Amino acid sequence: MAMTRKQRDQLGTFIAQKRRARREQERAARRAKRTTSLELEVYEPIGFHFNPRRHDLTLEQCRAASALLHRRDRESPIRGTSKQAQFRRALRVAGIVSAVKGGRVGNSHFGHKLHGHRGGRIMALHGAPILAENRQRIQERRQFDKVWEQRQSQPQSYEAWQQAIVEWPVQQSPTDFMAF
Repeated sequence: MAMTRKQRDQLGTFIAQKRRARREQERAARRAKRTTSLELEVYEPIGFHFNPRRHDLTLEQCRAASALLHRRDRESPIRGTSKQAQFRRALRVAGIVSAVKGGRVGNSHFGHKLHGHRGGRIMALHGAPILAENRQRIQERRQFDKVWEQRQSQPQSYEAWQQAIVEWPVQQSPTDFMAF
């Protein structure tokens, strides 16, 4: 059943009143949450991105986390105000808090332990073209070695050897698959 113009206007007014009331409730809740610097029980330096109450860190950890955040923002700042930029900032802060709480700041052993932590499966998972090229090089190398062994195993006189050099083109040994 279609709504009349009067019903539509009444519904619009009702929805607007509900939205206004919800906004007022949210504002009042935010105002009640706010605390001024006079009401703080613990001294928190002004300008910290991290504070003990919000991130559950000690003051020393807050200083370390702030230093890490400032350094990372200097090295590669996240620009913009889009949702993606806000999300990336939140991920950066969450990563720093996690590292500080877990005691991984300045721990080079942890970083070394992460290196290749998939147990040698990186090439199998992501390196199919590299592995295919390596297989081809290995096959070429084995074929060359096989031909070379056959040539070397045949006893020859000096004249036959001279003739073989003329007939058989010089074959270059393929480069090792690990050489760059």
